[in-house]
Amino acid sequence: MRWIALQACIRTEPGPAVLNQAAAQRALASIALGFTPRVALLDEAVLLEVSGSLRLFGGLARLAQLLVQQASQFFQENKVLAHIERAQGATSLIALGRLRQAHVARNLQLERQHAAARQRVAELPMHTLSAARAHLGVLERIGCRNWDDLLRLPRDGVARRFGAPLLAALDRARGHAPDGYDWLVLPESFDEKLELDALVIHAPALMSGVERLLLHLQAWLLGRQSGLRALKLVWQLDQRRDVPPTGELVVRTAQPAQDLRHVARLIAEQLGQQRLPAPVHTLRLQSLETEKLTDSAAATASLLMQERKQGDSALELIERLSARLGAEQVQVWQPCADHRPEQMQRWISAVNAVSASSVRSAIKSIASNARTVWARGLNDREKEQKTEALYPSWLLYPPLRLAMHGDSPVYQGRLQRLAGPQRLEVSGWLMAGDKAGDKAGEGAASGGRSRPPAIRDYFIYRSGQGGLLWIYSERLPVAAPQSAAGQPHAWYLHGFFA
Repeated sequence: MRWIALQACIRTEPGPAVLNQAAAQRALASIALGFTPRVALLDEAVLLEVSGSLRLFGGLARLAQLLVQQASQFFQENKVLAHIERAQGATSLIALGRLRQAHVARNLQLERQHAAARQRVAELPMHTLSAARAHLGVLERIGCRNWDDLLRLPRDGVARRFGAPLLAALDRARGHAPDGYDWLVLPESFDEKLELDALVIHAPALMSGVERLLLHLQAWLLGRQSGLRALKLVWQLDQRRDVPPTGELVVRTAQPAQDLRHVARLIAEQLGQQRLPAPVHTLRLQSLETEKLTDSAAATASLLMQERKQGDSALELIERLSARLGAEQVQVWQPCADHRPEQMQRWISAVNAVSASSVRSAIKSIASNARTVWARGLNDREKEQKTEALYPSWLLYPPLRLAMHGDSPVYQGRLQRLAGPQRLEVSGWLMAGDKAGDKAGEGAASGGRSRPPAIRDYFIYRSGQGGLLWIYSERLPVAAPQSAAGQPHAWYLHGFFA
């Protein structure tokens, strides 16, 4: 068996600490769960049994290096001054003893070579064994300064003088008795409270406590190998006021996140718009939705395992703007399966989109509509551009009905026809869908889709003012009465070309 012992040494500075020693130990244990399921907390250290993980991570040295690297990066990103001490051994108590010896040697500023010279298990000092700490004075007086000195004494005499737990600890350290630990298991969801040091009367001042809770949440996400999609922040108000007992805030992200700096910015934006009716004394942070991330490639959406994006992504910018300006102030268009130009898209709130794919699909649709479609003529000697691919840059809604001069439309003077007709007919099956959509409440959202069938001929006209216009004429329905055959067609201005 192979064991690794870890300890996070926090260097305190003046001012409120983001993490204390106990919280740093729990965070380090959560991070260790990303490398092995066998993690235990013992005294001041985190113990890992890594025999089953060696092949996956390429050996003991590589696993220990990755573990310390990820833990150091976690503390550095959260601006916590911490030094990670580690040691390894064939048993858990050997690894713990070597960790304590290295920690003492570092505190005494001894040379690394001198500390490494005492790495033999038999020469580990007695203070590195937890069971011997209560008897250090007596052991020192009888000449037992290391583990080997104690093992040379008669077992019966040691048991009578110091008790059986000391011998049992030595047997576990030598591998003669099995280790029995309660392995650390993270809960299925994150839910943690924090009592503030003082009452807070302004919502932005809550960010100090929120950042401490987010740090614990990030360690939990690393241990669960998951990304956060939604969380809820609840603050408890002072009951001496006639106000509701709590207030809450829900934050959602389009992509699962383990680095919660973007989430912290979203919370800060929304807290800046909150007014507290009473002072706050307690915060509570809960995870609402999480998503499993198998590896760093899944977290970065890239085939490169170590890719690091520079700056904020477009989705993060949209979420920050929505939190600052309001959900309805930042919108994205969504394509709709409809032939009518005014119904080909609809505008929805960006943060209320089902997923990030809706935003990417809108961008792809814009790019695909900008391409030029060419077709070969019958004589195979010339090319012409298809007029069906020409759509104006601006649409009028509703379309503007035009006056007539004979059989031709008029808009700010006479018009010159350049191209057309492009025929469009929407009836029958779509009309039945319109009625069903209205029952579900979709008719109003998409601009009134329960209108008469659209039977139109579109033309491109040049105006005397120098602009290109998109104009259509209403064709008569297929089942039109005979009396309507002689009526003039109605012409409408539907758009302008750039």
